[in-house]
Amino acid sequence: MKVMICGKGGSGKSTVTVLLARALAKRGKTVLVVDADESNLCLHRLLGAPLPEVVMEAMGGRPGAKQQLQAAFPAAEALLADPLTIAGLPPSCLAEADGVKLLVVGKIDSYGEGCACLVGSISKTILSRLREDRDEVVLLDAEAGLEHFGRRIDAHCDLVLAVVDPSYESLAMAGRITRLAAEAGLETFSVLNKVEPPLLAAMTAALDGKSIVATLGRSEAIFQDSLYGRALHEESEALAGLCNLLESYRPPAARPASSSAGVMPLAKMPTRP
Repeated sequence: MKVMICGKGGSGKSTVTVLLARALAKRGKTVLVVDADESNLCLHRLLGAPLPEVVMEAMGGRPGAKQQLQAAFPAAEALLADPLTIAGLPPSCLAEADGVKLLVVGKIDSYGEGCACLVGSISKTILSRLREDRDEVVLLDAEAGLEHFGRRIDAHCDLVLAVVDPSYESLAMAGRITRLAAEAGLETFSVLNKVEPPLLAAMTAALDGKSIVATLGRSEAIFQDSLYGRALHEESEALAGLCNLLESYRPPAARPASSSAGVMPLAKMPTRP
């Protein structure tokens, strides 16, 4: 199963990705986290893993990656083999901690080096060729925002998780994520993050409670670990239901491209008293 985890910047995508990855690994799953956010520099630190060789650099940097992606049949390259398996990924491009494997696609490293489109292209190519077994889960920590939908990276995933924090922007983006995913025939489920009890009812009403599969409160331990770049050491029982969902989930039949099921109308958003 491939799961895209997305949301606005600062919503806690990486935190949810790490906590979910560890929870699934404890259930005996083989978990691969794909860091596809070119601007997120510290996912590996939250996981407690060393930074592996970045995929784009292993392909020869931007010039080499462009050349390989443009080749008609680049199957000779392990990173672009078709089909590709988790076991077949180059060891130098993988790091591991607590039973979770990490693959980092690419980062913006130098001034003027170009846009992040190449990172998206590499992510899309790897996801389209990666074949996972029943007990293997791929968690894609997508870039903040919605651009990955424009690049159709989601087309190679099985479902979408929207991480939503208590802000109007985050709620609005969750509605847009749901609509765009539905156009691709994917279901979207929401994980509420950094939610205090007084806000829960308003967020649930805004999102349509049927899509909410986990609610995480504010955590001082997670805040401190994130502040100092330490591995997250907190575990969350709140993710048990989400793990159960992923273990039993079967993608639905294809939806009409115009489907807007589950879209949150702006009129339902909580307003300040």
